[in-house]
Parts: sequence; structure tokens; C-alpha cells
Amino acid sequence: MIQSNKLAERDETMMSSKSISIWVMAVVLMLHMPMLMAQDDDFKLFNEAMDLRIRREWDQALERYRLLKQNFPNSKYIDDAEFWSAYILEEQGKDEDAFFSYQQLKDNYPNSPWADDATMHQIGLAEKFVRQGHKSYERFLIDHLESSDKNVKYQAALSLGKLGDERAIPVLREMANNGDKDMRFVGKALLQRFESPQMAVPSDESSLTGGMRRSLSEEEKGRHLKQPPKLKSDRQPARVRKQSEPSFKQPSHKPQPSQPVSPRKIEPSRKGRMN
Repeated sequence: MIQSNKLAERDETMMSSKSISIWVMAVVLMLHMPMLMAQDDDFKLFNEAMDLRIRREWDQALERYRLLKQNFPNSKYIDDAEFWSAYILEEQGKDEDAFFSYQQLKDNYPNSPWADDATMHQIGLAEKFVRQGHKSYERFLIDHLESSDKNVKYQAALSLGKLGDERAIPVLREMANNGDKDMRFVGKALLQRFESPQMAVPSDESSLTGGMRRSLSEEEKGRHLKQPPKLKSDRQPARVRKQSEPSFKQPSHKPQPSQPVSPRKIEPSRKGRMN
């Protein structure tokens, strides 16, 4: 009889432990369910925005990115949203807003895989601003001649070289000697312009640019620009690689490094997390 009572007590104890375990698991699941649903929601917004961007429906895409940033501030896609928002502003011809949006991305997410892309776009915009007469942006270009990122340094030298600034010459020589095939060609071509100023220069310079070119309206040319942000030595852009236009499968990992950017175009197309 005593043995039977002990067995019954043991069974009750085991059942009680199982009930507690099941209850704890249920509570954990309930606590994490909103988070899991939120992850699906932010990915849905991100995918919608990317689809609209590819179709060049800029305003609708910007609104999706805005909602993503507002409703999911801790989303793993938040830096993506920041970068593509700045990119769309640039595509819309809102160059000043784009420049400072790229800077905001770098300030808020200095380790983002998009940080060096943002810098490359800023370099192209800074060159455009200098051509419009806003000489203060020369300092932004000159500072990036010292960048630890080779692609950023070369891009800054290309922009200064096209502007006829002799301070680009040392880096252009480095490009001409140590760059890849395209970099060597462009570096030598710009060096020849310094050595033989009488050489004709292509009207659009498209063969020598690493940034995106866009014709400006008279209103845009006359627009007052803010001063460029001061650079911080600890905010050097991270090395990342370019990849093909992102697909829309559920990402499972962060992007991995790949090939450096071509000197002929800065079109951003990396992000392994979307492949």
C-alpha cells in the first residue's frame, strides 16, 4: 500500500512538472508571436518597396520605406531602407536631400554594408555640386583621397581629376600603376589631361566617370546648398561587394564581400541578404 502511494505521488509530481513545462512553452510562444509576425510584416514592406523601386514608382517606394523605418525601427532591413530612400531622392533629382540622407545612413549605421555605397554616391554628388559653383564640397572629395577603402579613394581621385584639381595626381598615378584594367585606363587618361591640357575633353565625360550623370534643370542648378557634413575619422566606410539586382526570397544571412566597384558606374546592386 505504501509503495502504491509513493508511485502515485511520483506520477503526480511528473504530471505537474510536465504541465509547468507546457505552460512555460505556451507563454514563451505567446510572447514571441508578435515578434515573429512583425518580422514577416517588415519583410513584406521591404519587398513591396523594392518592387516599386524597380518599377521606378519612386513616391510609392519612398512611402513603403518610410513605413518600414517608422513601424519597425529594429528591423534588420532598416539600413537597406535608409540607403534606398537616399538613392530614390537622387534619382528624383533631389541631390541635396540625397547627399544628406546618405550621410545620415553612415552616421546612424556606420557598419552597414551600404556605408561605402553611400560614400561613393556622395562623391558623385559632391563633384556635381562643385561644378555648380559650391566649392565647399571640394573638401569632401579631398578628405576621401585618404580613405582606407581603395574604391572610395579612387572614386574621389576620379572626381577631382575631372575637376582639374592637381591634388588628385598622386592617387591617379597609383590607379594607373596598381588598379585593375579599367582603373589603369581611366587613371592614365586623366593624368594625360594634366600633362597635356590642350587635349580635348569629352563633352559628357561619361567614359571617365564612376558616378551617375544627370542633366540638371536651371532651377536645380541655382538651388542653394547646405554645407557638407564634417567627416569623422572613425566613420570610414566598410568594404562590401557588389552583387546582382536583389531577388525577393526570404533572406537567411548577411551579405558577403565580392568584387570592387567598376570605375564606370556606381549603380548599387549588392546585398547578399536578399539573394
